[in-house]
Amino acid sequence: MVNNKTRLMDGAKRIAKSRWSLGSIILLLIATVYLIYILFKITSYIDKLQLALTPPKLPNIEWNNTEHVNPTGWPEQNADWFHFASQGTATLPIPYDWFLALEAPKSHPRWAILGKRAPLFIDDYIYKHGFIKTDKSVYNPDGLPIGFAKTPSVYFKGINRHSNALGFTCAACHTGQFTYQDTRYVVDGGPAVTDLGQFTKSIGAALGQTELSGKFAMFDGRFNRFAARVLGDNNNVISRSRLKEELTATIESLKGSVDVIKVTEGFTRNDALNRIGNQVFSQDMGRHSNYTAISAPVTYPHIWTTSWFDWVQYDGSIMQPLIRNAGEALGVKAYLNTTAPNDQRFASSINMSNLEEIENWLSGTHPQENGNQFNGLRAPKWPVSLPQIDQNLRSKGKDLYTKHCSGCHLPATDSPKFWQEKYWQPIKYYTSSNEYKQTDKAYLKLKIIKLDDIGTDPSQAGVLTNRRVDSTDLNLNTEVCTPASFEIDGQPVSGLKYVELQDSATGNFGLQLGAVVERTNQQWFKQNYTTKTKQNQMKGGRPNCLQVGKGYKARPLNGVWATAPFLHNGSVATIYDLLTPASERPTFVELGNPAFDPIKLGLTQSEDVGDLNSEIEAQKEHAAMNDYSKDGYFILDTRQMGNLNTGHSFEGDHKGYARNGVVGPALSEDEKMALIEYLKSI
Repeated sequence: MVNNKTRLMDGAKRIAKSRWSLGSIILLLIATVYLIYILFKITSYIDKLQLALTPPKLPNIEWNNTEHVNPTGWPEQNADWFHFASQGTATLPIPYDWFLALEAPKSHPRWAILGKRAPLFIDDYIYKHGFIKTDKSVYNPDGLPIGFAKTPSVYFKGINRHSNALGFTCAACHTGQFTYQDTRYVVDGGPAVTDLGQFTKSIGAALGQTELSGKFAMFDGRFNRFAARVLGDNNNVISRSRLKEELTATIESLKGSVDVIKVTEGFTRNDALNRIGNQVFSQDMGRHSNYTAISAPVTYPHIWTTSWFDWVQYDGSIMQPLIRNAGEALGVKAYLNTTAPNDQRFASSINMSNLEEIENWLSGTHPQENGNQFNGLRAPKWPVSLPQIDQNLRSKGKDLYTKHCSGCHLPATDSPKFWQEKYWQPIKYYTSSNEYKQTDKAYLKLKIIKLDDIGTDPSQAGVLTNRRVDSTDLNLNTEVCTPASFEIDGQPVSGLKYVELQDSATGNFGLQLGAVVERTNQQWFKQNYTTKTKQNQMKGGRPNCLQVGKGYKARPLNGVWATAPFLHNGSVATIYDLLTPASERPTFVELGNPAFDPIKLGLTQSEDVGDLNSEIEAQKEHAAMNDYSKDGYFILDTRQMGNLNTGHSFEGDHKGYARNGVVGPALSEDEKMALIEYLKSI
């Protein structure tokens, strides 16, 4: 009896066990099918958006010793303030706290849902785009790269509210760097090495991979870490759900703002004028018909001494510092209202007070009132940690500079000849009522060389001349100063004159942009109760004069050794190549590698780009890589319009000033090296 009962109980246990095993199998099958479904959904989503989710190939980077070669402006204060002084911009299309919370993107979107990465801005990943690492400070409490600043209360379409924004400062584009052996040299006021196109792709990939993670509960670690950083103590089911919606809406809004690239900018270059025009006349006005493809990249210009030029920009098109600086702020996405009633229109988020302080830090006091010396941001001096300058060659190079360079670039700034009255003159102009005026102070009169004479790539100079914009109903209604022919008492006169400028369906881009910035500045003066005396001080004592189509300016060459690559479009890697006949210059130039060549004076070029310049097969292989090398550096093809390395050529027995692209006679090897040694010293 007992045995039978035991057997019955054992049998019941076996049946129950077999049923549990069957249930487990069914559950496992369901889980497997669900997992396969989820993986299929993830794969389908990735395949659909793979380009947007995949970050660009970027170069490796090493951080060793850092040396600042010219870290002070006027008054004698460290560049840390300059690095992080906000212009009131919202350059990145996401809130400030989102940027701090984003993890660096994985190299392939399939890995985005697995594992974790450090936040993008503290991971070395961000510095692979050419930004410069620096420490936390009073001006940089979050430890951001040089050139980033917080702008409060900016409206974001995707999140439908105001939030803190992240904008570029002046230093983002005008702080250079190069490396030699185990030291990284930071050059304040020098050309940045950044690649903003690649940075935009990386930010897009980081956003997309975060959104991807948030779509699948089993793999939402990346999104949950992002949410925890953004939401803090408010991190709950409801707030996370809202954040997911905002993230998706932001990404959707960004899809319509992808640039059309005709000529790739790459490291160290930016099509600044076209980008400013697209921001002001297309995006700010909501008028896509005013959009122009990116086609005329230039290297970021170095800005020491610039404050005292009579004309700035590569094409010598702008005179007044505040117009130039406010226009640049609009280009990197300061808010601008173009639709309010006319008495309120052109209100902006530009921090004009900071722009004035930045300009003062760069300029210093007038050099003629300071013993014929610049006391703002100085040109960098050749560091003692670099190979020593050959003084014998330098002496020979000084004579060659006087003979072949000073006619266009003026005598060296440490020469008494540089301070002669013929180079320093007041700016003379007429008011709209033909009243003759001139500035109280003298400014450095630069030579602007016609395009046919200098022979360099004409693309940038043609932007302000050839581009047309529709400003209908913008209500510009202001005056700008420009070269004009007119009559006074029946006599013909030519000179700079203020003229009325109205809206136009086909207005000249250069003059229309100058008018927009003028109206923007005037609106700020009005809203901030700025006296006429203070206004003139902020304007640098100069009129808002604009000119287009004059050519390219030749600036003084102080500190030029630290400003590679050369020519306005960065198509020449070294001074040595610049002193070589244009037809013999390398066809392909590698940009983005900060390694410095102290012998040829410029950018070190890798063996790969050397092969590219000599082997047809290597050129064919590169053609399939879409402008970038296998190491992630940009390869500039100088055969493309916008990238031409023509002009400014030393060849034949040419004498005199620039003519037909030739600026001087062919130089011997010794003469080239002598000039290079001299340029290191000024």
